[in-house]
Amino acid sequence: MNIFLTTAMAAVLLLPAALAAQEPIDGRTSAVDELRVIGRSVTTDMARIEVSRELLVDTATVLKDIPGANVNANGPVTGIAQYRGMFGDRISVVIDHLGVVSGGPNAMDTPLSYLSPMITENLSVVRGIPSVSLAPESIGGHVSTTLSRGDFSLAGPALSGFVGSRYSANGNVSTSASRLTLASNTHKLSFIAEVDDGASVSTPVGKSRPSQLHRERSDLSYAFAGGSTSVLLFAGRLDTDDTGTPALPMDIRFIDTKLAGAQATLELNEIASLETRVAWNDVEHLMDNFGLRQAPMPPMQRQNFTTGSGTQASLATTIALSGSTLIFGIDTSTADHDATITNPNNAMFRVDNFVDVSRDMLSVFAEWKRDAGRGDIEVGMRARRVQTDSGEVFAGGMMGDMGTNVAALADAFNMADRSKSWNSVDAVLKYRWQIESGAEWRVELGSKTRAPSYQELYLWLPLQATGGLADGRSYIGGLDLDEERSNEITIGFGRDIGRFTISPQLFFKRIDAYIQGVPSTDMTANMVSQMMSGNPALQFSNVDAEIYGADIAWQLELSDQWSLDGVASWTRGKRRDINDNLYRLAPPNASIGLLWENDRLSIASELVAYAEQDNVSVFNAEQRTPGYALINATLTWTPADALRIETRLDNLFDTTYQDHVAGINRADGSDIPVGVRLYGAERTLSAGIIWSF
Repeated sequence: MNIFLTTAMAAVLLLPAALAAQEPIDGRTSAVDELRVIGRSVTTDMARIEVSRELLVDTATVLKDIPGANVNANGPVTGIAQYRGMFGDRISVVIDHLGVVSGGPNAMDTPLSYLSPMITENLSVVRGIPSVSLAPESIGGHVSTTLSRGDFSLAGPALSGFVGSRYSANGNVSTSASRLTLASNTHKLSFIAEVDDGASVSTPVGKSRPSQLHRERSDLSYAFAGGSTSVLLFAGRLDTDDTGTPALPMDIRFIDTKLAGAQATLELNEIASLETRVAWNDVEHLMDNFGLRQAPMPPMQRQNFTTGSGTQASLATTIALSGSTLIFGIDTSTADHDATITNPNNAMFRVDNFVDVSRDMLSVFAEWKRDAGRGDIEVGMRARRVQTDSGEVFAGGMMGDMGTNVAALADAFNMADRSKSWNSVDAVLKYRWQIESGAEWRVELGSKTRAPSYQELYLWLPLQATGGLADGRSYIGGLDLDEERSNEITIGFGRDIGRFTISPQLFFKRIDAYIQGVPSTDMTANMVSQMMSGNPALQFSNVDAEIYGADIAWQLELSDQWSLDGVASWTRGKRRDINDNLYRLAPPNASIGLLWENDRLSIASELVAYAEQDNVSVFNAEQRTPGYALINATLTWTPADALRIETRLDNLFDTTYQDHVAGINRADGSDIPVGVRLYGAERTLSAGIIWSF
């Protein structure tokens, strides 16, 4: 804690008592410059990271550089986005404006795992409340990403692209990527591919097993831009094989995903335009608890084959009015899931965990924006209907009391009404006011909802298929769940003072019907859970909660070549109905970076500090974590316009630390004991080279 306080005090001492502001999400530029350092920019309503410049494997890791954001890491490529105390399905994540249906009930193929970093152009996070036009469901935040598909060639037909490779000594992690783009001023054909591979990584206390990885990602696209029309067509694949997830009860044996989609924009006339998008993906996913980690006894070996598929479609119209803009549209999506658990040593053992599960959504929205010079206003509303259903489940091959109790749970589930629906309305109001001194104030009000996920509804047998919660507890679903509603307010400001810029925000969320696990009162479920895990089950239920906090970004240009920058975040989440904390919230944290750069060379160092986290969830038996501080450094050299050489050193002093939002180790055979929170990587040197043409 002393380290954190010292860091925070240093940051405060570097800040004048001033205010600032930057660039809104819709692309308009206010009078205040954005905070910009190598690979990162932060404004009052958006933060953006140039992912392709970051030496990393899991794209989700860059969220730690964004005020208010963090990542729940269950494995080397299974990072779950967290923003201002919410994570998982509560965060909208899109790739080129389109979402992805996950294939696994434990979020092993998180949306951000589809974004291999070297072929990802940027990642953006809305600071504050997302506009209703950005996503059908975004109660916790909105993350937008863009693949690096190249640019049109204004000078006529041309071939462009890059070839690059990176290597990290810790775990022998290698990354190779390339892009080939053939483009004119109206047509563009692009192919991108990346392969990531590595062994288990080391920590200061030993190897974290299994944490090896192998992922292949590719994408082929065609784009057209001419006059009043633009079109994008794409098809891609994700193949992840033999990748460890030590915080989960099983590891990835394979994830095989096919993706396709199309987007088109048509300018109807000088005041109106149409935009439409459609996407499809299909996932096959196999996981087990014996192939990559130390195997349990044959009767306890399990493998889970899951599938997920879905479609998305949207149509929006933008109308330019006198001094304002009106957007209205419709969105629809479908998602289907199945999961079957077997034992390779017992042909009779079978659990139909999820059967013919569907989650379909239809929504309409309208959004009005007015730019009044020094004051901008935005008003938006979205009406949504979510429908879910499940087929009948089955379990067999279990003997004695276990077989009897599991059969009773299956029968009860099959006799219940499994067809559910929720109707809701979201509303957002935003106001930006720029005063004569140059300071900009922002006030945002929102009321957002989220219908339950399929795991929260249809998990009939006490298991840990919980969307990546990774708390080691077994859960059952709740068929009578209400939708969550978050009523929230965000207040922010910003200002430039000479070479100094600052952009802080405060937020408060009052969440009704927040979905969280509470002790189950189902005696049959508790007996099954006790026999399988030694603990009674938790049941997804509605509780009342609140989340509040503050985050800040700042930058100080010391000279034309030297600059300081920093980010700090503090989030507090509590139950309102009882005296307990919300689960897996990032502790207070801050970073300070020092950068020197010229036209060819940049050298950066950063101090990253996290406070202890003792505001933990009792119901989840969440472990406390101590505070820590790390020093990292990067060097980027561009000896020629087409060549970039990168190096990075993480954890310079080989500090032993535990990231609070990393999971608890569940894998036998690791140097980290089962039940202990995973440790961060030891001192790690990485390097890369990229040639562009």
